[in-house]
Amino acid sequence: MNGAVAPDLAATAPQERGWLWFVLGMLLMVAVTAAPAWPPALALLAGTVRLLLPVEQFALVVLVAIASCAIVGWWAGGRLVLGLVWGIAAGYVVWNVPLTFSGYGAFLRGWAVTLAAAFGLVCLVSASKPFLTRALAAIALSGVVTLAGFSTRSATGSGAFDAASQMLSIEYQQRLDASLDLWRTRTASESWRAFAVRFPEAVERTERMERLLIALAEPQPASASVGGASAAPLVRLAPTLLALESLLALALGWAAYHRLARARIGPPLAALRNLRFNDQWVWGLIVGVTTLLLPSLTEWRTAGLNLVGFFGTLYALRGAGVLTWYIPDRVAVYVLLGLAVLVPVLGPVWVLVALLTVTFTLGLGDTWRDFRADAQARRPWSP
Repeated sequence: MNGAVAPDLAATAPQERGWLWFVLGMLLMVAVTAAPAWPPALALLAGTVRLLLPVEQFALVVLVAIASCAIVGWWAGGRLVLGLVWGIAAGYVVWNVPLTFSGYGAFLRGWAVTLAAAFGLVCLVSASKPFLTRALAAIALSGVVTLAGFSTRSATGSGAFDAASQMLSIEYQQRLDASLDLWRTRTASESWRAFAVRFPEAVERTERMERLLIALAEPQPASASVGGASAAPLVRLAPTLLALESLLALALGWAAYHRLARARIGPPLAALRNLRFNDQWVWGLIVGVTTLLLPSLTEWRTAGLNLVGFFGTLYALRGAGVLTWYIPDRVAVYVLLGLAVLVPVLGPVWVLVALLTVTFTLGLGDTWRDFRADAQARRPWSP
């Protein structure tokens, strides 16, 4: 079937370049989806993963993304059987996921289906746009539809945001309790007691990690929260985390589809060092910072926090792209090893904060000063 996608995109083209990062991404997908089944020794790490992913069934979101791409590929002139197989597989998994059809289970199914449909629709109507623009448009459209769904289901007197916040608060509390219960079975063992005697500093760090997870996932007292809200910090940041998770899932689905089919629906995903986007996106960051700073906009601070979190992450990724222009590939390995060495010395939080500060500053500065202008000539080691 043709006509909805530009003809040049429907023509057969070479497969995506490179397999390393794609394979690593798929392995990461499997690992984080299986986080609830990680052993007790990794329970705190598993709890961190489960709390950072609003939809912890990450592989399901990737599956519906592949199905969406396959259906769009059929519309663009690809094979019908591929679209049918992936569409039926995604529908079967979404329907049979072992969760109830209420609460978080309904949210999971609704978000997965809405995201897939929105991405397919955006691909059909904006075939000339790059992947990032399509993905963000689909995520925004899915967010609007999801909020509309929550507003129809919310109790009288409560809004869509209150209903979503309550649902996520219950789900996060269940995940936290499950992870901490598993971890405490580990700390109650004889081997852990022996380990604690030999390495008290390591035990102290695990206790700090446990307290941090509790502080991030448990509701705050109303008097101590911004704007009087009692939602947990991670619940307040759930829109940003969900958007970033969905963006990663769509990217994996896009890359997987183009390795399975030859009818292209867009260009290959660019390398991180080529990551750029419209400089006008900086206004999303500016609006977010403004709502956080102005006392008269207190009721909008959660929205501002999410704008800063989302666009700040995009600019940090852009800054990482700037770094990869100037760091030779062979040197990058030693840089990563150096960061790994600093983690046990400074702690993962401080290393992450320092890295995000540097990359965010570079990414934001790249909006006004194109650091990669004529960079290809200065980077002869680039492939």
